[in-house]
Amino acid sequence: MDNTTTNSRYLIFWLTFCSGGLCDRILGLSSAYCISKLLNMKLLIKWDHCDLTNGFTINDKYNWYKNNVNCRFINLTNTDLIDYFKNINIVKEWNNDNIMIWSNVNLFSYLLLNQNDDIKNILKNNKIIDNESAIIMFSNAIKTVFNDIFIINPEILDKFNNIPIYEIGIHIRTGDEQIYNKENETFYENYISNIFKKIKNHMKISNLDNIFLSSDCLLSHKIALDYFDNIHYNEGPIIHTSEVDKIYTDGIYKVLLDLLTLSRCSKRLYIGWDSNFSRIPALFNINRDIICYEYERADLVSSFDSYVLFSYFSKGKYT
Repeated sequence: MDNTTTNSRYLIFWLTFCSGGLCDRILGLSSAYCISKLLNMKLLIKWDHCDLTNGFTINDKYNWYKNNVNCRFINLTNTDLIDYFKNINIVKEWNNDNIMIWSNVNLFSYLLLNQNDDIKNILKNNKIIDNESAIIMFSNAIKTVFNDIFIINPEILDKFNNIPIYEIGIHIRTGDEQIYNKENETFYENYISNIFKKIKNHMKISNLDNIFLSSDCLLSHKIALDYFDNIHYNEGPIIHTSEVDKIYTDGIYKVLLDLLTLSRCSKRLYIGWDSNFSRIPALFNINRDIICYEYERADLVSSFDSYVLFSYFSKGKYT
């Protein structure tokens, strides 16, 4: 390990409510975990909002309030991120301080794209020598979030442990701006039907019984039965965190159940381009087929490279 990093003891990730939905935060948190390991810093979590506490709390060993240290806050917003990593050597810049950051993008992946000699040496010492090793590190970080950093509500874990392991998982996201309602029902019927047509054509199977569906739109469950003989989903309220003034504490268990269920689907995931809720379970287990559908295209992108999910950075997609 590079000795220039040993004075920096803490990297604090501010798990703010304003940084997006659950999987936006998990993306940023997993990235911060990787960076903390590379820079030999201890990760702490500053979490001062209660919108998700019915689902999980933070392990005390990561809780900034239980290990309160002075720190320097760096506002790494999505737009500032690009210039920051191009112009700053964080090994030297962060060397003598405890640093607090927040972001709902993959800082770790962007760090890899902007390497200076110090970062190259650290990556080499940590055996991050290619895309595959970087993805494995990030995938393991996501697992650490679920298995160690988050203390998931025991009632949720008990229910999850009684859910079977499905072979195929499907996630359909209907968007932030136009959440389904009666006024736009026809649009979403066509939108969702189009996705299921593509998935069925790609599967070339109509009677497979081992399919799990997660969606933020109740229409998806109804329409799926027009294309598959049977399809499974977790019972519970359909929720979405697109509006900061609507906190869905009563339904967060459904989000976690769906997320965990998708994460362990054993053979294949069908996901969209527009959701970190798709991205996190896909990267949780990279040893599966990842199939990406796009509403605007007639085809599906098969044999999807997990490195694209890991590294994709674009305003409006995966941010």
